[in-house]
Amino acid sequence: MDKTRQLSIDICGCELRITTRGQGAQSYVLVPGIGVSPRYFGPLAEALAKIGTVHAVELPGFGAVRSPQRQVAIAQFAALVREALSRIGVDSAVLIGHSMGAQIVAEMAVSCPSPAQALVLLSPSANRHERSGRLQALRLAQDALRESPHLVWIVLSDYFRSGPRWYFRTLQELLRHHLEDVMPIIQVPTLILRGGRDPIVPRDWAAELAAAAPRGRLVEIEGEPHALMFSRPETVAAYCREVAERAC
Repeated sequence: MDKTRQLSIDICGCELRITTRGQGAQSYVLVPGIGVSPRYFGPLAEALAKIGTVHAVELPGFGAVRSPQRQVAIAQFAALVREALSRIGVDSAVLIGHSMGAQIVAEMAVSCPSPAQALVLLSPSANRHERSGRLQALRLAQDALRESPHLVWIVLSDYFRSGPRWYFRTLQELLRHHLEDVMPIIQVPTLILRGGRDPIVPRDWAAELAAAAPRGRLVEIEGEPHALMFSRPETVAAYCREVAERAC
């Protein structure tokens, strides 16, 4: 019987929570974007739990996890997640990051030692042509009109829980981080998934990232917005399984 297990981990004053479900030799790690908890990964986690073991990460300051006293850069988020996974015995997995989570898992892939067997970057931020809080807010508002009401409710309630102070402090780090500089040094299979109706991640930005990665590939799912893993979980899970097989 599938059991869901949740563990809270403190690393140097930063709290993370990892929720584990499913079973099997293949591990998948889910890292959410800015301001949100893993709740919006629910449909994808359920699909992946049918084929492996799924670890969903709740980042410091977001969801129900307390905010740290210090600002945390993207590379530091990556180090925290890597250490948390090590503490629960996960040393190899397909790392799946959405939006800012894609930046975090990319940094994890170039760390040493790296837990990355392969990467799936879902709707990766932040488009280098629009690295400003104002433009990101505009694109987020445009995307909200294309997402399901249920997804919008989950995201807004998570934003409320994290609070504006920690959100905007983390947004500064999101905008400072240049994902395009990390991609050329990622050596594992890297799949970039983009929704065809995502205003936050335009096609040219996703294509640039895929071309920069030595083993990169871009797939677009037509008709989908930014949170494509919420609206098309089975499709995204199939691609995650495919990239895991490529890494073997």
